Amino acid sequence: MKIFKTAAVALALSLATTANATELRFGSAVPAGSPWGKFITAYADKVAEISGGEMTINLFLNSELGDEQTMVRQISRGRLDMGAMSNTAVSLLVPEFALMASPFLFDNLDQADCVANNHLGDTSNGELSGAGVLGLAPFEVGHQVIFGKELIKTPADMKNKKVRTAPTIPDSLYIESAGATAVPLGTVDTMPALKTGGVIAATWPIVYGIAAGYAKEAPLVTDIRHVHQIGQVLIAKRSWDRLSEQEQGWLTGASAVFTAMTGVIRKAQNGLMAKAAEGGATIYKPTA
Repeated sequence: MKIFKTAAVALALSLATTANATELRFGSAVPAGSPWGKFITAYADKVAEISGGEMTINLFLNSELGDEQTMVRQISRGRLDMGAMSNTAVSLLVPEFALMASPFLFDNLDQADCVANNHLGDTSNGELSGAGVLGLAPFEVGHQVIFGKELIKTPADMKNKKVRTAPTIPDSLYIESAGATAVPLGTVDTMPALKTGGVIAATWPIVYGIAAGYAKEAPLVTDIRHVHQIGQVLIAKRSWDRLSEQEQGWLTGASAVFTAMTGVIRKAQNGLMAKAAEGGATIYKPTA
């Protein structure tokens, strides 16, 4: 009987701890099985670990709560607590952030890493706060390529044709400068547009595009890597302000898990391109 009483007390304490735990909702468009999905899951696990179970992050991946445009606005308004957002989504709140995805902006990846790790926060935090969000950590999105139903070797191959672009000014201007008609679309609308012929090609980061099945639907891939995207883990300012200093420390402390993401994404890019080629995709690398 004493054993059962002890077990009952332990269960009651456990339930009480769970009931009092701080819960945060975290949304992202990334597939759960992608490298980003795995790192986001590791982040949630780390928060639970260092908080001793006093903070729980409930994950909603695979665009479960809508596309990035929808989720980033929800975070800004405090209706969604957190999210991992690409450069494209962040730029909807702070348009200047889109400049980070200007074509051929960086001479090399060392420059990109220097900006992301040493300067991006100081440069953008004021504007992000004004938009109702705070940046917890930068994270690697990777290089962008063109997934096509028609092979694009030169700008002439895109002339007067509709190409999906990220809903940002730099990406759309780049595609338009090549003579195509830019069709800015989010994560939810792009695949239907390809399937119905609304667009003949789409620009996407390599890892996301292949993980989401674009190399199968649009298997003629122009490996141009014209854009290098840096995203942000965001938290709603409203959510942040109602947390204690200790709780805020748990979130920032756990964000160190994203540091290793850079190398993993860059390695995955080449591996997934090779896998796509093995699966029947045509990978075209433009000459100088």
